[in-house]
Amino acid sequence: MQRLILSELEESGSETASRLAKVQRAVQASQRCLVITGAGISVSSGIPDFRSPDGLFQQLKQKYPSSVTNGRDLFDATLFHDASMVNVFYSFMGELRTLIDQATCTPTHAFIKQLDEHGKLLRCYTQNIDSLEKRVGLETAFVQCEDTGDKTDSTDSVSKRRKQAMDKKFTRAVQLHGDLDTLICTICHTRCPFSHKLAQEFREGTPPPCPRCKEVEEIRGIVGKRSQTTGVLRPDIVLYNEMHPQGELIGSLNEYDLKRRPDLLIVIGTSLKIPGIKRMIREMSRCVHDSAQRTQRAGAGKVIFINRDEPPRGWNDVFDYFIEGDADQAVSLLPIHGDKLALHDESSSSSAESTQDAMSIPRICNPAMSIDRICNPPVDRVLEAKATAKRPSKPLSSILPPARVSGLRKRGSGKTPSRKITSMMKVVKSTTVAKPKLPDALRRSQRTRQQASNISPLVPS
Repeated sequence: MQRLILSELEESGSETASRLAKVQRAVQASQRCLVITGAGISVSSGIPDFRSPDGLFQQLKQKYPSSVTNGRDLFDATLFHDASMVNVFYSFMGELRTLIDQATCTPTHAFIKQLDEHGKLLRCYTQNIDSLEKRVGLETAFVQCEDTGDKTDSTDSVSKRRKQAMDKKFTRAVQLHGDLDTLICTICHTRCPFSHKLAQEFREGTPPPCPRCKEVEEIRGIVGKRSQTTGVLRPDIVLYNEMHPQGELIGSLNEYDLKRRPDLLIVIGTSLKIPGIKRMIREMSRCVHDSAQRTQRAGAGKVIFINRDEPPRGWNDVFDYFIEGDADQAVSLLPIHGDKLALHDESSSSSAESTQDAMSIPRICNPAMSIDRICNPPVDRVLEAKATAKRPSKPLSSILPPARVSGLRKRGSGKTPSRKITSMMKVVKSTTVAKPKLPDALRRSQRTRQQASNISPLVPS
């Protein structure tokens, strides 16, 4: 793994500039790129990350010291067993929703969108729940669902439509941990938008009841049936120790992308701590490196990691380049669709250098075999070649014996038969049909008749 420090780019004579040129060539030569993003790409939009010294985990510990001992506990599914943790969780989610509404897309999001517009992006897998990928124009839905006008929808109807219309190329950005755009009921799994009114209820720390369960409960009370448990709304995100509701579908998309033979993998803004993400990156890295052996494009088959902090141990054989620095600054140095002529000039210059190296060995042995002397021969050789071309050819009598010359002239053309005609004549001679042999008795009778015809008749004297 080669390391590139963005702060050292301005220093003259550093190796960072040469390594950056290789990374740029890899991005330009790529045709099937996969991107995996983390919370680091949304920091410049005003949304803090999780594990940095000033990230969300540290902020939660400082804000709720009596309830939260570890920031990760607030994103664990077991928090619903503790009433105090539930109140803190809903209050924090309401504040986070307000931050997301005020956030704007970053240059890194625009970079991923440009990859998609140029036809280079196979898919983007994001760990973020801010839905900025959707805001920049990347499709995050698994299928193209028709708008029926009903804002609430059940999970069963959605799953039926997904089974009917499943286009694996339709989804451009996969949200691995869900999003904060929708809420889901804990009982009936009804989904509804995360509106500003509901965000205000979240900030107060009280879980809002599910409107569908509340309506069903009112109808049951009118008809005289016993009451049932009413569900509450929670963010439609995946917490620790929780299974993804669309995990099987995401696995099929991941398998489909690996079969498409990606030639570039870019990992941006993640700490590489989640086991599922680590396994996904390693599988994609192996696939990208395998595709580099099949392709002939210069610079293809690279894995690039962009982050402020260096990766943990055990990733040197996974990443080819590590760009240390800000994600927005790093992607601004990566041209997506460079000038084809510039790429051609680089490839031609590299091929010329390789040709020069290959010709260096015979040049030492024979100085006359240089490229300059082959392309630009001496003037005396040129004049000699022109004089030879204008010189009349010698007559046949001065080269061949007289008998041979007369034989050629009798044939009419004065040219020897071609090899093709000669071979055809040999084939014809070898395929002539032999006369069938006659029986001995018939052969003796024919000989006797011939002898009798040759004897003259007797004439009386």
